[in-house]
Amino acid sequence: MDNDALVALAEEMLARPFPEGPADCSDWLIGLAQSGPEAHFAPIAMSESLYETPADYDGRIGELWLEVWNDFEQRRLRAVAALTAAWGPPRLHSFRAEYERVTGNDADVSTLDYNLAMFTSDEQFPAWRHGDRIVCLLLGQMDKEFPTVLTLAVIARPPS
Repeated sequence: MDNDALVALAEEMLARPFPEGPADCSDWLIGLAQSGPEAHFAPIAMSESLYETPADYDGRIGELWLEVWNDFEQRRLRAVAALTAAWGPPRLHSFRAEYERVTGNDADVSTLDYNLAMFTSDEQFPAWRHGDRIVCLLLGQMDKEFPTVLTLAVIARPPS
């Protein structure tokens, strides 16, 4: 995806209303585009799962995973540059509070917050606030059997 297409997609997602429906948004974790009542997700890059592949059995999985991660981080940096040119510099954001609630066994954590927390851990990522939404470039992997995914996300988050 070139820079102009990325910025256009981010602006379209930002303007798009969130659809009615169930709050269970989890297809984005495997690299699919998805919209739910509180978020839109559009994959920028997705790897194949390395779990139970020859690389998993012969010990190369760590090396291959790191290559994918580094490549996706470079893609994220290019996406940050494109969005920064359009909107100014990002702020760092994290789902640390949600992560702490999940790891503290808080039963009231929504499915979306659970997925965001576990996907990103408590790592910071670049984000731009637009009113009651944040535009994020999330890089993560839900678990070892899932693909590594770089996704553009627009998430409903009222200002604190």
